[in-house]
Amino acid sequence: AVVSTQSGHYGRDRGTGYDGWHYLETTLEDPSFGLPTSAYVPLWFIMFSMFGIASFVLWYVNGVVHSFGPYIISSIKFLFSLMWFPIFFYWQKIEVTFIITVLLWVFNGLTMVFFAGTYQISGLILIPEQIWLSYLCIWTFFLWNGHEKSDSVITASNAT
Repeated sequence: AVVSTQSGHYGRDRGTGYDGWHYLETTLEDPSFGLPTSAYVPLWFIMFSMFGIASFVLWYVNGVVHSFGPYIISSIKFLFSLMWFPIFFYWQKIEVTFIITVLLWVFNGLTMVFFAGTYQISGLILIPEQIWLSYLCIWTFFLWNGHEKSDSVITASNAT
């Protein structure tokens, strides 16, 4: 969880960060259902915490040997989670953020299935994260779609 909150500081090094570069960018149209930028760090903290709890429960009940498969899938998901903040806030790559978010959604779903197959409660703990990632997929898609429209309008107006 500390890594997720710290990775948001990458953008602050550039004077943007989770202070809302996507709100300030003139070529972006934020979806009407967007959250305030101050909500992202606490939400990611909660999601990483729930993932840690689910992983601990799985380990405590089954041990590492019996949980090896689920931990491989969840490790891939964890790496995508770590990549989200710097890609969105530091490099400001909306299209890559959308792809990472979709991959996160897929691997979180797989993690839920594998965790629940080994110990049901550990999979159920991840349901709120799947809901959050569903919202995030839709939000980044609309943000990316609005960015594409705005870029094409700006390009067309600059061409004349």
